[in-house]
Amino acid sequence: MPTRLTPLEIQKHRFSRKWKGLDPTEVGAFLDMAAEEMEALARENAGLLGRIRGLEEENAEHRERERILKDTLLSAQRASDDIRAAAQTKAELMVREAEDSAERLTHNALQRAAEIEKAIHDLKLQRANFRLEVQKMVELFQQVLDLDRKQDEEDRPLSYLRRNPG
Repeated sequence: MPTRLTPLEIQKHRFSRKWKGLDPTEVGAFLDMAAEEMEALARENAGLLGRIRGLEEENAEHRERERILKDTLLSAQRASDDIRAAAQTKAELMVREAEDSAERLTHNALQRAAEIEKAIHDLKLQRANFRLEVQKMVELFQQVLDLDRKQDEEDRPLSYLRRNPG
């Protein structure tokens, strides 16, 4: 591979003279102009290389930030999923507890209703028995009154009692 030519080498290079050769002033001016152009291109190239390095560093920083952002988003997604799963589990547990509680309350209410119905039935039986007993007592009192009336009718009044003059 040929070695690179620097602007200074172009500027200092001197050609050998030949008979009927080139105009040395014109060749010198051209070489100076080529050296200046090459120096400008070398400065531009160095600037572009510096800019490329800066952009590569910036790109590396952006990639690192992107990686961190992706990791952060993945962590946030996992945390969100964990929170959602925990909330779902807690909600299911709360629903189960509420269903169990409702079932117990329903069972207790049905049991209490059965007890109340039995108490009402017992009270109705007591009322019927009481009614029968009152009715028997009324009938008994009626019989006593009838008997007493009959006894009154059978008893002779005192005025009917006669005295023997005797």
